[in-house]
Amino acid sequence: MKKHFVLAINNIVKYGDTDIFPFPYETRLFDDMTDEVAISLVETHTHFEARLIEAPPVNISTFSTLGYTGYRWSTQIDPYWNAYFLGVTLSLAEKIEQARLSPSSVYSYRFKPDNRESSLFDKSVTWRNFQQDSLDYCRSNDQIKFVVTCDIADFYTRIYHHRLENALDRIDRSKATSSKIKKLIQHFSGTNSYGLPVGGAASRILAELALDSVDRILFINGIEFKRYVDDFAVFCTSREHAHSSLTFISRKLMENEGLTLQKHKTSIMSKEEFVSLTEARLRGFDEDEGSPMKAKFMSLPIRYDPYSANATEQYQEIKKSLADFDLLGMLSSELQKSKINQPFTKQLVRAFAAADDKILSGAFKIIFNNILELYPIFTTILQVAITHWGRIDADTRHVIRNSVIRLLRDDSFILKTELNLAYTVRLLSQENTVENQTLLADVYQRNSSSILLTSLITQVMGKWEVHFWLSDLRRTFATMNPWQRRIFLVCSYLLGDEGTHWVQHNKARFNFIESLYRDWAGKRKGLGNLSEAL
Repeated sequence: MKKHFVLAINNIVKYGDTDIFPFPYETRLFDDMTDEVAISLVETHTHFEARLIEAPPVNISTFSTLGYTGYRWSTQIDPYWNAYFLGVTLSLAEKIEQARLSPSSVYSYRFKPDNRESSLFDKSVTWRNFQQDSLDYCRSNDQIKFVVTCDIADFYTRIYHHRLENALDRIDRSKATSSKIKKLIQHFSGTNSYGLPVGGAASRILAELALDSVDRILFINGIEFKRYVDDFAVFCTSREHAHSSLTFISRKLMENEGLTLQKHKTSIMSKEEFVSLTEARLRGFDEDEGSPMKAKFMSLPIRYDPYSANATEQYQEIKKSLADFDLLGMLSSELQKSKINQPFTKQLVRAFAAADDKILSGAFKIIFNNILELYPIFTTILQVAITHWGRIDADTRHVIRNSVIRLLRDDSFILKTELNLAYTVRLLSQENTVENQTLLADVYQRNSSSILLTSLITQVMGKWEVHFWLSDLRRTFATMNPWQRRIFLVCSYLLGDEGTHWVQHNKARFNFIESLYRDWAGKRKGLGNLSEAL
């Protein structure tokens, strides 16, 4: 089991636990103490029931924005239990992959681990492959006259546990590992008998297993289809065939998995309509916005791996590829619209990170002067701003600070979303000022029941070494949520003798997870770089 836990830890260190929440400081803990954490996870696997009782997982579940008026429910699993959940899932992942339908029909999250890269999925099988292959298949087959496109409603959050448990037991006949996965899923969902946490790699693997039976039913019944996660493209010879195929899929999803299709995302298109729409999707924008220049821009691999051996070369190549584009002009043009094209504007914001510092600063001055118009991609904007804060000039930083402070003081609708507020806290954490300390103290008081915000603000105050605030907070340790207890325990090592005495006095109260955090904080303090890790 240890090798699976090591891969899980390394994957979390490199890629984070989700692509939705702020990057957790636990990645530094896992990186510094990979072997110690892996050994602890093996011990947890051996003494699973006892440890589940001693320190049960507490997850953060919250809404994130999806477009102008939509929201999606997202979960950040308790970091320690997330590593365990991923590790035990990885121990069955090869068998799950072998049991699945061919990648020529199902494209999502094909398991192909790479220990050198700490990656889990086949990078050559992607959403773009799904779209491009669907397009090519439709064009090449003269018998196809209509295509059904449909999307499962609330896929992850509606997966029925009983069906998934049966599938796991078929994979793991002894039930030694599957029983632990089932127990964790039940903990994560509370009293519900359905739902997987949205966002993590383990859930992706398990969700694909849950849907495999439907994939196979469609296949053996002669339904020609391609699927990526919850999106289907079904190829039909006539309109009548399309309607009957749609009825069949809807019935089998409900009968076998208790799932339904989204009405507003289900459509029957002619072959020509499907080809036109798919071409537009591959370019990343609606048909009436199309242009060769935009298509070229959307095809650029803006995201690169800063940890790879050739990171510098990758960065320079991306930078060179952007030379053909007027990025600031494209941003100004997008802001003239009543509604931005979200995939295109996200790509544009990420592109500024690979541009010259002057262009980056100019872009973010424009962005934050128009932040209300750009709120559907608020987290993307803040992610880039936080990551590249040191490259942004002083005048633009002033604009960003004023914009963010205005949102806080106006109690803006943008910050009604807990996740947006969390990223705002992360942005303010870039500069330790009395004003920012006061703002975060106010956010803390207003959101004292939020696990995400209380733990994050405690982390920031620890990073800034705001002794008086931390010292005052220690009196509430017994009533803190588990996330805040751990970060406060880490921050106590920044309180000098007061913190040392507090740790000694309370060490008998620390559970096995908190003891890992204590050991890590002690090591980091000894090296003199604890606050840097926060």
